[in-house]
Amino acid sequence: MKINNKRTQQLFKLDLQSRLAFGFLIATCLTGLFATIISIWTINKSTIAEVQNRVRMDINTAKLIYNNSLEKITSLIQFTAEGSDLRELINRHDISSMAYMKALIRSGTATQFGNDHITLDMLTLVDAGGKVLYRASNPAISGDNLLKDPIVRDCIEKKIPLSSTELMSIKDILRENPALSDRAKINIVKTLLSAEIREDKLSEGMVMRAAYPIIDRNSNLLVGILVGGVLINKDNAIVDKIKETVYHGEKYKGQEMGVATIFQGGVRISTNVMTQDNKRAIGTILSKEVYERVIKEGKDWVGRAFVVHDWYITTYTPIFNMDEKLIGVLYTGILEAKYRDIKWELIWMSIGITIYGMLIAFIISLRLGNTIIKRIRILKKATEAIASGNLDYKLSPDKISGFNILDEAFNDMVRSLKDHNDQLQKMHQQLAKTEKLTALGEMAAGVAHEINNPLGGILLYSNIVLEDIPKDSPARENVQKIIYQTNRCKEIVQSLLDFARTPTGEMLPLQINQIVNTSLNLVRDQSMFHGIGIETRLADNLPEVRVDRSRLEEVFLNLFINAADAMKGGGKLTIVTELSTNNSIRISISDTGKGIDKELISHIFEPFFTTKEPGQGTGLGLSIAYGIIRKHNGTIDAECKPGKGTTFIICLPSYKGKNNSTGNDAVSN
Repeated sequence: MKINNKRTQQLFKLDLQSRLAFGFLIATCLTGLFATIISIWTINKSTIAEVQNRVRMDINTAKLIYNNSLEKITSLIQFTAEGSDLRELINRHDISSMAYMKALIRSGTATQFGNDHITLDMLTLVDAGGKVLYRASNPAISGDNLLKDPIVRDCIEKKIPLSSTELMSIKDILRENPALSDRAKINIVKTLLSAEIREDKLSEGMVMRAAYPIIDRNSNLLVGILVGGVLINKDNAIVDKIKETVYHGEKYKGQEMGVATIFQGGVRISTNVMTQDNKRAIGTILSKEVYERVIKEGKDWVGRAFVVHDWYITTYTPIFNMDEKLIGVLYTGILEAKYRDIKWELIWMSIGITIYGMLIAFIISLRLGNTIIKRIRILKKATEAIASGNLDYKLSPDKISGFNILDEAFNDMVRSLKDHNDQLQKMHQQLAKTEKLTALGEMAAGVAHEINNPLGGILLYSNIVLEDIPKDSPARENVQKIIYQTNRCKEIVQSLLDFARTPTGEMLPLQINQIVNTSLNLVRDQSMFHGIGIETRLADNLPEVRVDRSRLEEVFLNLFINAADAMKGGGKLTIVTELSTNNSIRISISDTGKGIDKELISHIFEPFFTTKEPGQGTGLGLSIAYGIIRKHNGTIDAECKPGKGTTFIICLPSYKGKNNSTGNDAVSN
């Protein structure tokens, strides 16, 4: 411990340049070590993933080839049953004339699944009761009953074509075709890695079988079925086809790159896996691990497995019979050696590149260390100048050394010190603006106090006059309008006090089209609108909005009047309501006036800002409208093109508490 402390103290006694060099060396070595570990892990994982993905694709191709072979058998039996006079021969009990079916039985070493010709190992004709009428591969034996055979029984019961891979006892196989004796009998070869299989010989054979019902065309009754199949045991046509199709006969260092096998239970009965003496590994057994997964659990298995004498990346998939009982396994495997060699080549290449990169990084780090020391001295000189009060001192950006960011940060710091007084001045301006808004509130309170009393008198005497006017008098409607507008004046005055506060009026679910029409009816007959065309496109069946009616009418009236002022007695006012994509109500109000300049558009909602001539407006209308819409949880924006008019867009949330609506029809004027 004392020795380590002493070395640490010696390290910190080194100058900064030496410590940087030593630190760069440690960092480079640690980075290289970490990069090497990550590279090896990544290469190993990606290589295994690539091989496993390939074998998954290979087993899918193998299953297609296997199923296609079963379909070929089914098609041959169907063609034989439908394309001959078997119905008549069965009805006449003419057994001798059925001898032509012998031509479909394989003889010698013929291939069952050739491109131009298909042959069978067994073909039997039975009647509707399951009694054997004729065996093409063993004509001497007939008359026995095959109802115990599940594919025969189900075909007779269901009267539909059936195909499946089934296990048949050696006795039944030889009864169908005595020539299959050598192929049907397989001795089991056990090894240390094999699963625990107690038999020494297989007592059954694995047969791809198909049955086709023969129906009388006149009576539509079943007269018999034609059943046939191919014994898979020691028949390598399917596995060789898989090998040829998937692996194309590729070899690596003298070994087959890919192999395929069909297992009966856990025993190889058809394979192109070769033993040490160059013979097919017929009779060898699955490994214990694969046997537990595939045979006992009935699940696919993908992984690394030792096959006879070498390691393969393999995939195994179960084969089931017609009753969904597991009877065998289909296997494909690809030689691991090639991918193992590729993996190590990549690992060594990665290590070499990492070491080379470490050397380059260390050299660059040393040069960078010298640059850092040089730049630190320059910064020290600059800080001394700033400390002496020279706020005009600036560093020249050094883009070559890469310290331009630090230089810019230093210069920014100096500029921020110089701009301190300007920032204080801006803060004073902001305070003045706040005081201006406060003064607005005080002014609004005074206006409300002075105006509310006369308005109250007008309202009182108008109601008294209204009581004296007969109900059928035409003057009654005019007095009611005076009362309505007087109340609105009182509310507008009140809005000067609370436009920055939450609306205090009653919030009710209302139809936006009704509010628009009411507001429009109040101004359309005024003289300023006489030369203006008004077009409304109000969507039907809009959801309701929960609003303060008078405050919203105030917004619309303000926008209508502003539009009329902008058009100066001639133009077109367009009002559109619609349902937007987010289920809110969108109201657009467009005019054809002169528009607003782009540099002014961002200020139009500010208090006291106006584009009108002096004395023509207070600049409060749009700011109050903005506050009202915001307090209704909505938005208001403006779009304009100078010389082409202005469009104000209001969006209000729809009322969730009520779905039904009675929107007004669109009106054009």
